Amino acid sequence: MENVLNPIFLFIFGSCIGSFLNVYRFRYPKSISIVYPRSFCPKCKKKIPWFLNIPIISWLFLKGKCKFCKSNISFQYPFIEFITAMLITSNIFAISHFSPNHFVNLIGLTFFSSLLIAASLIDLDNLVIPNNLLLFGSISGFIFNLVTRKIYFGDNFLTIIYKYILLSIIFLILFEVFNFILSMIIKKEAFGFGDSKYLFMISTWLGIEGALITFILSIYIGGIISILLILLRLIPRKGKIPFGPYLSLSAYVIGMIGTEKVFLIIRDFYMIR
Repeated sequence: MENVLNPIFLFIFGSCIGSFLNVYRFRYPKSISIVYPRSFCPKCKKKIPWFLNIPIISWLFLKGKCKFCKSNISFQYPFIEFITAMLITSNIFAISHFSPNHFVNLIGLTFFSSLLIAASLIDLDNLVIPNNLLLFGSISGFIFNLVTRKIYFGDNFLTIIYKYILLSIIFLILFEVFNFILSMIIKKEAFGFGDSKYLFMISTWLGIEGALITFILSIYIGGIISILLILLRLIPRKGKIPFGPYLSLSAYVIGMIGTEKVFLIIRDFYMIR
């Protein structure tokens, strides 16, 4: 238990998850299996031996170049591994949200964080969140809550289905209605259906309250970041901006500190009593 909660172990484990997510990010648009073949250089197609495939370290050792063809290896690879490692390590400081058991809570938040990062990367690259990822994330979220809510909170099976499946479906429908009305007003698509499905997946993990606060918080985060990127001319003013990463960041914050804490922050900001 102590070894699992050790920050160094979590950082190494997180960097390995980041390495896997890099593989998924690279192979998804090319429809290549994430299982086979093993890692290879996209330029010369040479298979990469395990000792040259160590997260972060191998990139630094090779100075960002393939050992065989000397082609450049994008800095994004070690960067994603490092960011993932930092987030996974940060999970040990989370205020209990999924479970009062700190170890179980860490497992859930680590799995949830990995899903959020994967969805963000694919959305940034392809402006789409894969249905298979959303389905897998939704099923795993429901199963995790089914086990933890039963063991630690004493909820029965029907109550858990109501909280994490039925209410999630209702939230999906209501969000689509809201999206339709908003799109009619602004005369262009406000949010993609992928965002609706993504919020459904988030709801299976955080519940309908968590999904709602996630959406509200993402509006603020997305607005601030988008304005900064436009002012810095890093993105076009009228270009399509992926909303998935903002939802991911918001959901991660809620997973870390809890729905109630974020709601209180928003309430105090507007001085609502």
